[in-house]
Amino acid sequence: MRKTPKRENEEPSGPSSGGRDFKALFYRKLTETHLFYEVGRIIASEMEPSELIQKVLAVIKKEVRFDNAAVYVVKKDLTGLDPFYCYGPLFHDVTLEPIYFDIGAPGAMAATGEPLFIQDTAVYEGFLHFPDEQERPGSYIGVALKNDSRVVGIMGFSRDGSDPFRVEEFDMIRTLSHLISAGFEKAELFKKTLELARVDELTGLYNYRVLMEKLEEEVRRQVRTGRDFSFIMIDIDDFKRVNDRYGHLEGSRLIAQMGPLLKAACRTTSTDTCFRYGGEEFSVLLAETDMEEAAAVAERVRKAVEEYPFSVKVAHPFEQITVSLGVSTMRADNTKPAPTLINEADVALYRSKAAGKNLVICFSEALCGPAAGPEA
Repeated sequence: MRKTPKRENEEPSGPSSGGRDFKALFYRKLTETHLFYEVGRIIASEMEPSELIQKVLAVIKKEVRFDNAAVYVVKKDLTGLDPFYCYGPLFHDVTLEPIYFDIGAPGAMAATGEPLFIQDTAVYEGFLHFPDEQERPGSYIGVALKNDSRVVGIMGFSRDGSDPFRVEEFDMIRTLSHLISAGFEKAELFKKTLELARVDELTGLYNYRVLMEKLEEEVRRQVRTGRDFSFIMIDIDDFKRVNDRYGHLEGSRLIAQMGPLLKAACRTTSTDTCFRYGGEEFSVLLAETDMEEAAAVAERVRKAVEEYPFSVKVAHPFEQITVSLGVSTMRADNTKPAPTLINEADVALYRSKAAGKNLVICFSEALCGPAAGPEA
């Protein structure tokens, strides 16, 4: 068979030609497929938002090298961004603060929903990750995390030095952002659902189920630390009278207003955790607190309730709203089951009722004898 002569201008075929390198293209597509698989696997299995983001960034870093990364989420009031997670040496000794829309690279992406690809960060006017960030040579990729209706957060990556991000890497992260956004929203929704199962809807306080969990945790911690902790039972005085006189709606308002009041009166930023025990009863768990300190907290709560302008008092100035409180302590030298601690606080609370109400009484063995007094 006669061979067809090769034309002078015909380009040779194969990887060494000027045509497309199909081997490299195949490898890149395989890498992208693997990355999407790994991110999808994390999203399917991880229900904690912060853990999800950390694991996703770790997977991305295996395929797209970056030196620093920051993730912000949109505030609930939609006025700006709250820092959520950061990675890299840039953030050492730096405390991220909330930022407004249109400020810096994160604010610009949150305001427009558009991604950002900067191959030379020296030409960008504004910060990349946080205000007061020092300018340095490098490149940047930023993407908005969006749902169907709005931006929910942003994710930014920077690479230092003279080796900038490639367009292929930008396209990969931009495409991946839709999957990450869906996974993040799923994890946030799951977290909120769990919180609703643990929080009393009317007051915003933890419920009885969480109380028992926290008590058991505190018992275990006492074994390790050898420090006392205390418990307060609180009951609204004459609550049935409020319901009978003004209706159950006003009674519900009274209970609802007790939630923020208790949080404000207790040391909820450090040692105290407030709960709705049930009905018109509330409780406070005080970590690393002896009986004297707990009694001081209980007295502060009693006084705060006595002085608080409840809606029923505003509408009916002659109406007085007070609480009775009982305090018990788990001492390191006298451990007991958690239900026993609750029962002791309840005994002290009953004596407070019997002694005239609007009182704080601390449990002691002397209270275990019979007592006569009015019903709550």
